[in-house]
Amino acid sequence: MTPVRVAIVGCGAIGGLYAAHLAQLEGVEVWAYDVSADHVAAIHRDGLRIHGYVDLVARVNARTDAAEIPACAFGILATKGTFTAAAITATAPAFADAAVCSVQNGIGNEEVIAEHVPRVMRGVTLPAGHVTAPGVIHMDAPGTTWIGRSSPAPPRPRRWRGWPSC
Repeated sequence: MTPVRVAIVGCGAIGGLYAAHLAQLEGVEVWAYDVSADHVAAIHRDGLRIHGYVDLVARVNARTDAAEIPACAFGILATKGTFTAAAITATAPAFADAAVCSVQNGIGNEEVIAEHVPRVMRGVTLPAGHVTAPGVIHMDAPGTTWIGRSSPAPPRPRRWRGWPSC
């Protein structure tokens, strides 16, 4: 069986939670892109370690060079919104035939992603965590994630109609 390749872009707190949990699944090969060389080196050396609400160690193919990430079927963008453009520009070649889901805070991220990949999905995620050391994430709380259907075109902004009257 050929594994499904998934790439996590931004392997900090939220991205790291996704990467570690997905790496537990049989038939899933997890890649991660992060700009922190210390974080990536620790993941290579010791695995991606999650503690707190759950305790696990995951083997993740983490890279600081996006060109080393092979073609993936699915991507999750978990960077801070201010880094969206740089992150998706660097990793877009890995998503030439993929769908990419944003699980970021803020608005406008999906439109930026859609400039670089064929399909974009909106996501809302509620798990919480924080990086405690390179390669180590404390999972503060679990939470549900909702992912919408993929869109072949840039999502259209909704027209603001004001606050509903009370």
